[in-house]
Amino acid sequence: MSGMVHTLMQRWFWEEALNTAVILLLAWIAAQVYTVLVDRVFLRWASLTTSPLDDRILRAVRRPGFILIFLLGVYGAIHRYRFRLIGFLDGILFVLSTAVVIYTLTRVTAIFVHWYAERITGEREGETVARELLPLVDKTLNLVLVIVGLVVVLDHFSIDIKSILVTLGVGSLAVGLALQDTLANMFGGFTIMLDRRFRIGDRIQLQTGEAGDVRAIGLRSTTLLTADGNLLIVPNSLLVKTIVTNLSFPDTRARVVVDVSIAYAANVDMAKRLVLDAAVQCPLVLKDPAPAVSFNSFGESGPSLRLVCFVGSYLETGTAGDAVQTAINAGFKAAGIQPPLPGRDVYLHQK
Repeated sequence: MSGMVHTLMQRWFWEEALNTAVILLLAWIAAQVYTVLVDRVFLRWASLTTSPLDDRILRAVRRPGFILIFLLGVYGAIHRYRFRLIGFLDGILFVLSTAVVIYTLTRVTAIFVHWYAERITGEREGETVARELLPLVDKTLNLVLVIVGLVVVLDHFSIDIKSILVTLGVGSLAVGLALQDTLANMFGGFTIMLDRRFRIGDRIQLQTGEAGDVRAIGLRSTTLLTADGNLLIVPNSLLVKTIVTNLSFPDTRARVVVDVSIAYAANVDMAKRLVLDAAVQCPLVLKDPAPAVSFNSFGESGPSLRLVCFVGSYLETGTAGDAVQTAINAGFKAAGIQPPLPGRDVYLHQK
C-alpha cells in the first residue's frame, strides 16, 4: 500500500513539474511571439507614418513587454500550488512587475518630451532643446514615477503610508522655502523652453535696454552676448516677468534709420533724391519693403531728412548704415549740398 502511494506521489510530482514547465514554456513562447509581432508587424506599420513617435514608443516597450508576459506566466505557474513561500514569491513578482512598468513609463515620457521639442523647434534645434529640457523633465518625472511605484508596492504589502506622505510633505515644504529663488529660476527656464518666446541665436532686447544674442538657455539663467562682446547672465525668473523684444522674430529683417540734416538754402528735393539713391544702390538694403525718405523736422540750423530702409539681418545694420551714410556724404559733396552751420541772430534794442 505504501509503495502504491509512493508511486502515485512520484507520478503526481512529475506530472505537476511537467505542467509547470509547459506553462513557463508557453509564457516564453507568447513573449517571443509578442516581440516578433512588434518587430515585423507593428514597427513596419509605424515606419509608414510620418511621425517617428510611434517607432520610438514601440522600441521602448518591446523588451519590457517581453518581461511582463513571461512574469505573468510565472505567476500562473506558481499559483497552481499552495505552499508557505507562495506569498513571498508573489511579492517578488509584484515588485519586479512594478519596477518594469515604472521603467517603461520613464522611457515613454522621455520620448514624448523629446518628440515635442523636435516638433516645435525643428530637428536640429530639437536636439538643443532636448539637451536643455530633458534633464529637468527626466528628473522630475522619474521622481514622481518612483514615488508612485513605492506607494503601490507599500500598499500591496499593507504598509501604512500616511506617515511617510506627511513626512515627505513637510520635507518638500522646507526644501521649497529654502530654495525658492533657485526653484523660481528653474521653473522660469522650463517655461522659456516650452513657450519659445526666443531661441538660441535670436537677438533680444530687455525692457531695461540691454540687448544681445541668445547664446544659451539654461535651467537657472540665460546667457546673452552683447554688442560689446561681453556675456550678460540674466536669471530666468526675471526673463519670465519682464517685457522682452525679439528682434529676430517673426523674421530676421531689421530696420535701419538714418537722419540727415542739410542747410536751409539747400535744395530739399535734390537732397531727398540723393539720400534715396544712396540707399537703393547699397547691396545690403532690401528692395521689399522699399527704402523711403521723408521730411523729418525743422532743425535749428536746417531741415532734417529721415531715411528708413531694411536689411536682411540685424547683423548687417551697422555695415549697411555706414555704407549708406558714406554714399550720402559723397553725393552731397558732388551736388554742392552744404551741411547746416550753427548760427544765431542777435538783436539789440536801444532804450
